Amino acid sequence: MTELLAPAGDMECFKAALCAGADAIYVGGKKYGARAYAGNFESEDLLACLKLAHLHDKKVYLTVNTLMKEHELEELIPFLTPFYEEGLDGVIVQDLGALLLMREAFPGMQLHASTQMTVTGSYGASLLKECGVSRIVPARELSLAEIMEIKQNTGLEIETFVHGAMCYGYSGQCLFSSMLGERSGNRGRCAGPCRLPYDIAYEGRTLNRENEKYPLSLKDLCTLDILPKLMDAGIDSFKIEGRMKTPEYVSFVTGMYRKYMDLYLIDPKSYLVSGQDRKLLQSRFSRGGMQSGYYFTHNGRELVTLDKPGYTESSSESAKTDIKDVDLIGQFVAVEGEPIYFSAYKKDSPDTTVVAVGNVACAATKCAATSEDVRRQLSKTGNTAFIFQELDIILEGDLFLPNKELNELRRDVLAQMENMLLAPYRRKAQTDSVLHNVVPKQKVMPLCMRQRYLHIEVRTAGQLNEIYPLPQLHSVYLSSDSITSLSDAKKNAAVEQIASKAEQLRRDGVSVYITLPPVCRQKTMKIIEAHRSIFEQLSPDGFCVGNLESLAYIRQMFPRVKLVAGPGLYLFNTKTAEFYEKNDIYTHILAYELHRKEIKALTESSYADEHGFILPVYGYIPVMESAGCVLKTSNACRNAQGEERVILTDRHRKQRVVLTHCDRCENTIYNSVPLSLHKESERIFDMNLHGIMLKFTVESEAETKRVITCFMHSEVPVSDFTKGHFLKGVE
Repeated sequence: MTELLAPAGDMECFKAALCAGADAIYVGGKKYGARAYAGNFESEDLLACLKLAHLHDKKVYLTVNTLMKEHELEELIPFLTPFYEEGLDGVIVQDLGALLLMREAFPGMQLHASTQMTVTGSYGASLLKECGVSRIVPARELSLAEIMEIKQNTGLEIETFVHGAMCYGYSGQCLFSSMLGERSGNRGRCAGPCRLPYDIAYEGRTLNRENEKYPLSLKDLCTLDILPKLMDAGIDSFKIEGRMKTPEYVSFVTGMYRKYMDLYLIDPKSYLVSGQDRKLLQSRFSRGGMQSGYYFTHNGRELVTLDKPGYTESSSESAKTDIKDVDLIGQFVAVEGEPIYFSAYKKDSPDTTVVAVGNVACAATKCAATSEDVRRQLSKTGNTAFIFQELDIILEGDLFLPNKELNELRRDVLAQMENMLLAPYRRKAQTDSVLHNVVPKQKVMPLCMRQRYLHIEVRTAGQLNEIYPLPQLHSVYLSSDSITSLSDAKKNAAVEQIASKAEQLRRDGVSVYITLPPVCRQKTMKIIEAHRSIFEQLSPDGFCVGNLESLAYIRQMFPRVKLVAGPGLYLFNTKTAEFYEKNDIYTHILAYELHRKEIKALTESSYADEHGFILPVYGYIPVMESAGCVLKTSNACRNAQGEERVILTDRHRKQRVVLTHCDRCENTIYNSVPLSLHKESERIFDMNLHGIMLKFTVESEAETKRVITCFMHSEVPVSDFTKGHFLKGVE
């Protein structure tokens, strides 16, 4: 049966979810969760939640779904151990190093791949299965067909979102918030820049109307109308978004989905969502209307709020938080001259019987105890989860039964019952051998002592043609889009030009790599597969992969070529390097959100002996990868083959270039100014880096050549730029 998974940001929300019929609840602790601004749980409260849920045969999953810095990873196992020992049912994880560490430390616990991992297909899912993952929360942009292909090909459990707020960009591939400040979505602190107003300009004209300023703000997800299709598809868990929502929200939405899931199971043919329920959901808990997400729609104007990004929540109903008690059947027997006997079992489960034996029952010298006296005392279950639905009292003789002894018997029975019901969940952690220790520092060979240290990445054949022989040049990376996005008429000439340039570079001792898209879905993989013969013809020295899907695909299809991890395959800690080693990846283009001290620590770790770290020092940072398309939202889609350039202007008049990848119908939004670390050369060359990288995306051919020349002569390449997170990092 499909699991109904509800959110809880605090204890009231947790109780509301239980009362409303959730099968499982996902929560966050005070560390490591992707909702840093939710209430979140102190350790004692979380342990209490585990007990409460398990007594009612429900499950609890803990969010550990942020990227982790080295010191945080060292604290992870001690943080999780009490929850693991109390029977935590699963952990939702993003960081690959944390995944490996938890698999080693907690072999009995389920590991769920967060939607922050941007799992988009069977290749990536299978790779995670090899690492011990039992459940995938795929990217929210996937169609139902794509989701079911993952399930059928891997056998993994699938958990998908069915209700709540939607991100415009792929979760785990969005740097928009962090580039506006230090609030990183990868660290649970997204500021929501997609909810702000923007103008869309294309070919010199503004596309949006004055009252349509919110092209990146998606309506809330609501799948009640398509629930039967999702249930028939065999999805294992329906997830409601909302760890920052109120108990009223949790109660109402969870109850609504419980109602309709049960109705469909009872009578599938008569399934119908009432207009009143739909209206209640939209009027009380929605952001500019509701839509059924990407299950059957790739993208479109109907998914976007455009004129109403604000979230409103209003409810006249209070949340129910009085949790139904665990019903017990009890029997009390007191016979003069024999020990007092009190037993109980969980209703409908006689095999759960527990017994407490008291002192020998004595005759009363004054007032004898009555059945009602005993019943009243034994029924005082107080703050426990239990209630005696039936209590059989057997008294033989006029007996003295002091309240103190009755209280002790009751406490004994209830304690035994709790221990019996919770015992199957509890386990002992054996973590001494896997605690993460600081990796010892190694000798550093500064980058300036290396003969070849420059790496250049380009998006177009024209930019590639502007690269000239340099003694410092080590590698050139060419985007696969420079080939796959071209029409057939232009493709042959471009491939010939690229092949000629690549051969020239190799004669000069320069390696040539092909960079695959940062998000690879079913359609993208088919495009790559269709061009496989061209890639083989180019004989690249390797591929740069930016996601788990393309990593696993290339490892399988091109087993002998070198793989380089792009910045979207995050490396925030040294344990993650172990994951990449298992997949024969030893070269990394460093993530944009790393601080210089964090970079230095990575380059001085023991992994630096075998791993090469490349630091991007120039380029327009991609702040968002999106299945949405601003041209399509603006009714300006041309169904073109190649790429279109759109300008997104914010309320401060800053402009960002959007590239529309029309062959795969997706967008990349770039930062308003380029990253440039030309003033940080002293700090950079003090690190044990494999090299620095210049990344060209939206630049013209002339700009490409000029920037390369400036960097080679230590000149200023641009006047308006950002240093990104090199000096300020992220929280």
